Amino acid sequence: MPKALRGHRRVLIDSSVWIYHLEQHSEFGPAAGKVIESLEDGRFRGVVSELTLLELTVRPLQLGRQDVADEYELLLSYFPNVELEPVTREILLDAAALRARHRLRTPDAILLATGVRSAATAAVTNDEGWRSVRSAALETVLLSELSV
Repeated sequence: MPKALRGHRRVLIDSSVWIYHLEQHSEFGPAAGKVIESLEDGRFRGVVSELTLLELTVRPLQLGRQDVADEYELLLSYFPNVELEPVTREILLDAAALRARHRLRTPDAILLATGVRSAATAAVTNDEGWRSVRSAALETVLLSELSV
């Protein structure tokens, strides 16, 4: 388990972590894989927004690979120790406030609002912009900084 995630029981997993892992990204794939492996082993509970489902399936659909998109949907729906959270009105309102305050992109604001609403204490991403949301409740951990 990556050191930066020790002590966290609920961790928001950004879409990029799943993408780097599934696509075996040469630079960030190993760190993403370690996060996903720790999640699968139950070292923490993962919080994932339904928005991640959209972000994961776009590329396979662009390539005409409905089968891969379907596999990704099943993966997120049944992955061990993952709570797939819906995009609710409350999350959207929290996301709007985050966007207004921190100038985040809409998807990032929705993902972060999901983590906060779901009581995650850490968020794994590779988006430096998430660090602008300084929250005592949600620590941002960058894949590029993980020691695996």
